[in-house]
Amino acid sequence: MLQGNYEKKIIKPLEHELHEYANGTNKGILCCLANLMYRNFNNGIALPSACNDTDSKGIIARGEAPKQSNLYNSSLCVIRVQAFVLLLAIVLIFSGCKKEEEKSEMDLKREQREREWAEYGQKAATKEIDEKASAQVDFEDKTEAQISAEPLRKMKVGVLGAETGELFEYGLKTLKAVQLAVEEVNAAGGINGQPLELVHYDTGSTINGTLSAVDSLIDKEKVAAIIGSATNEVTFSSTKKLNDHQTILISAGTRRRIGDTGPYMFRTTLPDDIAVDELVDYCINKLGIKKFALLSSMSNDYSISLTALFKRFILNKGGEIVEDCFLWSETTANISKEECSIESQIGKIKSKPPDAVVYTGDPVEGVKIAKEMRRQGIKAPLIGGEDLYIDNFLKDGKDAVLGTIVYSGFYGNSNSPQTKKFVDSYRKKTGESPDRIAALGYEALMMVAEALKKTKSMRPTHIRDSLSGIKDFKGVTGAVSFTDNREAKKHAYILKAEKEGEKIRFNLIGGEG
Repeated sequence: MLQGNYEKKIIKPLEHELHEYANGTNKGILCCLANLMYRNFNNGIALPSACNDTDSKGIIARGEAPKQSNLYNSSLCVIRVQAFVLLLAIVLIFSGCKKEEEKSEMDLKREQREREWAEYGQKAATKEIDEKASAQVDFEDKTEAQISAEPLRKMKVGVLGAETGELFEYGLKTLKAVQLAVEEVNAAGGINGQPLELVHYDTGSTINGTLSAVDSLIDKEKVAAIIGSATNEVTFSSTKKLNDHQTILISAGTRRRIGDTGPYMFRTTLPDDIAVDELVDYCINKLGIKKFALLSSMSNDYSISLTALFKRFILNKGGEIVEDCFLWSETTANISKEECSIESQIGKIKSKPPDAVVYTGDPVEGVKIAKEMRRQGIKAPLIGGEDLYIDNFLKDGKDAVLGTIVYSGFYGNSNSPQTKKFVDSYRKKTGESPDRIAALGYEALMMVAEALKKTKSMRPTHIRDSLSGIKDFKGVTGAVSFTDNREAKKHAYILKAEKEGEKIRFNLIGGEG
């Protein structure tokens, strides 16, 4: 009973007041101590035996005048408790029990995305749709009777991408290219004499915008297929809805593998493993490069994964890795100054001279690395992925980037009739030169048009099977087929930065394209 009285009159109130203090809702620790003293001296309490040296039972009986020694010991106990409470408050403050600090922009964006997903999940849970029935059907092995029960789709294609927001550049490039392709298809007679209609929806660079647009393209527009721009929220946020409603999405440019995201998901991007394999093979067997140094940008996830592919294929093909360097961001914790320094990392490479330096990061950093290599007297060429295949890399790097060798899934100066026609038409329509994003959007629409011409019917399964069955399609990026997992099967262009007069340009030196 005494122990319970002690907990009720001291411990519980202390816990409550400390909690309020830690959350900024109490006036302070003085209130807590004042209340403690008031309860001790006015109401009479049961103190723990550890606080009372003269009374082994730890009892101050109500209604009795306490002895002088007991009063002294009780006061001493209060002082001890006060000291303990003050120490506890200090610990709470410095251990993080304080008001929430102002959140960074990145935290706010992350929380916004989480809220969007939660809102959509709640909406999907309460919305009555016929997903349960479709989920029980094996889309890969339908009978003709099941296929004949599928609703017919319209002769219509949708474009899904950001036309506003931070990702607008990707969406608009895809849209312009697809619009050009539809114009050409219809000018040539359409799909078996029927005009192909095009609709497009702006995702606003958000997940919610993407999900809303997918709903409209499926339920309202009843499109035969969707061309998606090369951003992750377009490619991966709506895969369940697309598959459940048997609607094709072709991702025109994403670098992430679609994997097992469903039988209605396609990708036309040149796979990095094919590209790196062909580039490394060309460097070792055609150019005689045997010794490689690797330099990864550790603030770039894509750089890390691409370096791993280079390492694998270099070793598999008999090459040697003489140095493996990692360039860290200056904002990374517990990283030395040398690990964040391009000069220091190039110095490490110089100490073990390679035949070539593989760099897998972005072009801005790539220019700095190329210049530092030349400053330190390294004449070996830089080797990289298609991120370096842009005009600014050549313009900003000047002579330092001469000899750089890269792979690409698209080469605008190709002599193929399909590529020449596309480049000329795109320039006339937009006033710009097309890049790989535009090329893949155009090519995706042309492949859908080919599938629609050959499909047995406008039912989803027949359209999907017709698209999956395309082999060696002559597109603007070369010959294209689809694997069993609906990934693109194609070859890389291998390009080298060379000087022609006063200009530096990437010229084709290898690869089938």
